[in-house]
Amino acid sequence: MNPKILGTFALGCLALTLALQPAITLGQEKGKGDLEDFTDDYDDGEESDCDNCDDDAEHFFLYLFLDNIADVARLWGHTDGTRFGVFPSFPYAKGDGFAAGSNDYRSYFFNTEFSYNYVNDNLRSYLFKWETQFAHRSKLSFDLATYEENLFDADGGPRTDHLTLYGFRYGYAVFRSPQMILNLEGGFRGFHRRRSHGGPEAALDLQLFPRKPLIIETEIAAAYVSNGPLYTVESSAGIAVGRLEVLGGLRILKNKSADLLDGFRFGLRVWY
Repeated sequence: MNPKILGTFALGCLALTLALQPAITLGQEKGKGDLEDFTDDYDDGEESDCDNCDDDAEHFFLYLFLDNIADVARLWGHTDGTRFGVFPSFPYAKGDGFAAGSNDYRSYFFNTEFSYNYVNDNLRSYLFKWETQFAHRSKLSFDLATYEENLFDADGGPRTDHLTLYGFRYGYAVFRSPQMILNLEGGFRGFHRRRSHGGPEAALDLQLFPRKPLIIETEIAAAYVSNGPLYTVESSAGIAVGRLEVLGGLRILKNKSADLLDGFRFGLRVWY
């Protein structure tokens, strides 16, 4: 076929696709967006006697965390009693698994994760997580997720809806071995979309290090946010390359009306 004809045909197809795309997407986005539908559970509840209760709870948990962080920092290997522990520098750094009994290892570890969460063609989120496991089986974690949804307003113009979730928790390792760490956690979960909501959260976090270089993690959390429950389920499998872990898995959010924000998650975790 003549290259010029082929090129003209391809450009025509591209132009037609671009012309039809707004109409197709507009047809898919009639009515509420997924983020608006999901958060309606927390906007349409019974009125509270305290308009600022969510903010007060958030400030209380932040105060407890910040007021005690200086004391917590002393546990990360800065005293004779906590200088050595069960963790090497990163999973599979020495021997099998992660946790092991040796004076060559530290009493703590940190990791930081950056992930992309695909929900559908119009909805995605970006995740940031930080956690540390330290002496006496304790754990601290913080996470932040920003959701973005492409929508059209009543006039047909494009707009973007946003939802930001965040949480911080303290955990305790109820079981720990070279191949497994099981943490029971409690803390605070909040989110913001036009207004802020927040409340207490409990979670179970399981990390498995079955055989080099595989790392598996599953986390199940339940929070009571404003006037209803918010459930989070995350599961991932990763391949460790030194201090880096390339991971993929699922992330699911569920409200009391059984609405879901669920999709695939891809990211990179750094151990240090």
